[in-house]
Amino acid sequence: MIVKNKGEAGSESFTQIAAILGSRSLPSEARLADVWAAILEVSLWPLLSSTHPQLSISSETDHPGAETMQAMVSGLPRMFQEVRDSDAREEAVRAWLADYPSLTGYRFLRNGAIPDSGPESWDEMQGTIGCRLVWDVAHSEGSAQRKFADIAPWKGRSLTASSRVIHSRFGGDDRQLHPLLAWWAVLFTLSMLARYQPGQWTQQIDVNRSKDAVAIEYLLDSALSAVPELILAAIDEVTS
Repeated sequence: MIVKNKGEAGSESFTQIAAILGSRSLPSEARLADVWAAILEVSLWPLLSSTHPQLSISSETDHPGAETMQAMVSGLPRMFQEVRDSDAREEAVRAWLADYPSLTGYRFLRNGAIPDSGPESWDEMQGTIGCRLVWDVAHSEGSAQRKFADIAPWKGRSLTASSRVIHSRFGGDDRQLHPLLAWWAVLFTLSMLARYQPGQWTQQIDVNRSKDAVAIEYLLDSALSAVPELILAAIDEVTS
């Protein structure tokens, strides 16, 4: 399913809000699964057509004046554990992370990436793994925190300042999509499907015919609590 942005830059409410929040807007066309992957609250329920899920990133640098910023990046597919050769594994992980442009400039804590990640990187529920990445930063007060904020500018709902999410590139734009705009785009697309293609909508929410039905139901339930909180957080963001 395709999400289309038909408004000229700055002429529609979506693009205006994007500019106010310092977010990218949507490209002229984007896959719904790619926009869906930018929503934190449904990370456990991606659309099956999604190829690059959102990743969580947690800063592990907690002292001022650090010359490096170290973080655990989680959400990588388990398949990397099956690559036995450490050099081949590192190359495969680098190739996969290349679709997450905000991570540019990193190095692995040690060669091999996955074996050095530690047991805390394993997510049994999602079947995913993580790896530690390191960035060199200026030796100055708050430089590590600023680098972390550049990599993951929005912490999203119910996260901490040191734990955020990032999503992959889509539509040729390397910037991140604000969580509120991701919700807006996905909910608007589903509402248009329900209004103008009721037969297809009925099929999509039928658990006997659609593999995405449970994910859609979960998203709609989550929206009732997530969206009002994100709207309030966005208002605070631009008025503080």
